[in-house]
Amino acid sequence: MMTIKEFARLCKCNTQTLRYYDKIDLLKPVKVDQWSGYRYYIKAQAIDFVKIKNLQAADFTIDEIKSLLAASDQQVYEAFDLKILEQAQKLERIKQIQQSYLAEKSNMENIIQGVSGFLTSQMTNFELLREFGLTPGDGPDMVKYLKEFFEHTMRKNHPDNQNISMKVMGESFNGTEAVAERIKSLDTECLTKGFVVSMDEEPDVTPVVLDDYETIWERHGWEHVHEFLEELPVLEKEEEYCLLIQRDQSEFSESLEFSLFMIAVILRRQRSPELKLNCLTKDREDGRNSFSLMRRK
Repeated sequence: MMTIKEFARLCKCNTQTLRYYDKIDLLKPVKVDQWSGYRYYIKAQAIDFVKIKNLQAADFTIDEIKSLLAASDQQVYEAFDLKILEQAQKLERIKQIQQSYLAEKSNMENIIQGVSGFLTSQMTNFELLREFGLTPGDGPDMVKYLKEFFEHTMRKNHPDNQNISMKVMGESFNGTEAVAERIKSLDTECLTKGFVVSMDEEPDVTPVVLDDYETIWERHGWEHVHEFLEELPVLEKEEEYCLLIQRDQSEFSESLEFSLFMIAVILRRQRSPELKLNCLTKDREDGRNSFSLMRRK
């Protein structure tokens, strides 16, 4: 008989491996001294060690190895053939997943670019920027800030390899391919009647519920936004906010652009696209403009 150290040298392994094999009943010593606890092996067990080592290297499980220790060489060879077939099938599945991942990733990028491009394309009346104390020449910068904001928000909310759905004017589209294709035909009517991209099977197109927010800063009776813009509190990335603007307005397009420019101006002021920010603009007929900065409760 051989001590565990001698057997480890014969097998060219360490004693920790042999103790582990003993613990899981894979390769037990022929004798354990009841007084000292020393483990003893015989040379013939080295054959079992070689079988274990090779089966482990071939990705057999512990239970599979246990069942093959007493098997004939022919049975072991047949087990290797089955394992080769299993690994080949697994490799084929991985290749399919790889191709699916690349397609999903490409579609997701098309969705992100499509949505951000569609929304920022609504920002055409750069004269509105005078309302915010800026000039029409600042328009491209505002578009850039808003585009970064939309893309950051979508990438954060819709990570790769996730199911994605979209509802446009009551019609649902599921999967990145279908959503990416539908985004190509978005138009102003989709904005007026509602569209949303979501992780849910049935995206919620319900507008922001103001009861979910608390007012943390407000200003009433102003004529132009630039009158109070510098007084706005700094927004925290961890919080979710809603801007509520109530003013006289006649057309949806002006209301939309006003909201988009308002978000863009705040983003430029914060120097970060990493904000959770909604904006609502409502009609007001009494001539008293109102602005509220609200934070989700």
